[in-house]
Amino acid sequence: MLDAVVLSGEGRYADPWHDFRGTSRRVAELLAAAGLRVQVRGTDADEPERARLLVVNAGGGGDARPGTPEEPASRWRAAVLEHALAGGPVLALHAATNTFYDDPRWPGVIGGRWVVGTSMHPPLGPARVQVTDVAHPVTAGLPRELEVVDERYAHLDVGPRAVPLVTHEHDGAVHPIVWACTEGPDGEAVRAVVDTLGHDVAAYGEVRAELLRREVGWLLG
Repeated sequence: MLDAVVLSGEGRYADPWHDFRGTSRRVAELLAAAGLRVQVRGTDADEPERARLLVVNAGGGGDARPGTPEEPASRWRAAVLEHALAGGPVLALHAATNTFYDDPRWPGVIGGRWVVGTSMHPPLGPARVQVTDVAHPVTAGLPRELEVVDERYAHLDVGPRAVPLVTHEHDGAVHPIVWACTEGPDGEAVRAVVDTLGHDVAAYGEVRAELLRREVGWLLG
C-alpha cells in the first residue's frame, strides 16, 4: 500500500485559478523527501492503489461547467468519502474546501467549507498568520506568528467540531485557515486536516513545507 496519494484536480474538479498539476507535484516532492511512498493521480484518472493517506488538492465540483462529465469524478468522490468515513486520514489543501461541494458529507468530514458568494480572500501577497493552538502536535513548537506569501481564505463556514490551528485577521474578524477534525457528521471518528494555504507552487516555501510535514506526520500517526 502507498503511504499517500495526492488527488489532483482535473476536469470537473479543476478551475481557471489554480495550477493543481504544479502544486500537486510539489506536495508529492515534499512527501517523498520525507520518506513517504507517494503517487499523484488526477481526478480524471482511474482510481489508484489504496493508500494510507489521501491528499485532496482540487477545486469545486459543485460548480461544474455545463457538459462536464460526471464520471470518473463521482468514483473519486465515493472513494475519498468511503476512506474518510472509515477513519482513513485525509488532508484537504487550499481549494479542497470546495471540492465535492455537491455532497454534504464532505464538509461534514473535513469540518468546514467554502461558501459561494460569502467566502473570499484578500489579494495574494506577504502576510502574517497566527498559530492559535500551541498544544496540538501539528503546531506545537512553532512561532506564534508565521510569515507567508499566499492567499488567506476568509468567511469560510467552519463548524464547531473543527479545531483551529492557524488563523488570520481580516476585516476585524479572526478566520481559521488551518484546522483539524476528528469527529464526522454523524459522530463517527475521522482524521482530517484542512490547510487552506498553498495557492501556487511559490507558496510552498519553508513555512508551508514545515506545516505540510507536520500535518502529514499527525495524520499518519
